[in-house]
Amino acid sequence: MNWLSGFADSIALRWEAAGPRSRLIIGALVVALIGMVGLTPKSFFGVPLAWPYVGLIAAVGWGRSGMAFGPMVLLVLFGFAQDASQAPWGSHGLANLLIFGLAVLVNQTFDTERTPFLSFILPVVTLFSGIALVWVTASISSGHIVRVTPMLTAYFATLVVHMLIAPLFDLGTRANMNRGSVG
Repeated sequence: MNWLSGFADSIALRWEAAGPRSRLIIGALVVALIGMVGLTPKSFFGVPLAWPYVGLIAAVGWGRSGMAFGPMVLLVLFGFAQDASQAPWGSHGLANLLIFGLAVLVNQTFDTERTPFLSFILPVVTLFSGIALVWVTASISSGHIVRVTPMLTAYFATLVVHMLIAPLFDLGTRANMNRGSVG
């Protein structure tokens, strides 16, 4: 068990030493990996499983670090990849960018570093805004109101995955600081 804590400490030290570009690449690889797994059939005893909107998770996570060009380009590319299978071109890319902008705004407005409650609730609300935006876009593009239940299950799947992998999208900079941007 001691080797496991040593391994975790080693990973944590490497993560702290990694620069924003390395962290951005690692986050992009995580999004791509989850997206590729999402292309496989997902059911448990015949019940279809909700798959998270990992592009929104990346938008919220990267938005916490402030406005930057690199994450925006990746979010548009991830959106296009998601659009290829299920939506009109540009809809997920637009949703990712809008939620990225909202996350930047929210994190610049509120001092989330000092308030654990805001640090928890703001991503919850921002992710819900992203799912609501996807639902509105899907309803408009399909010409009818899309069922809410699948979107809510996708929201909860997105929220759970966000809680597990959110630290991977920390670029090491803060939105309220004027540091060099990534990209």
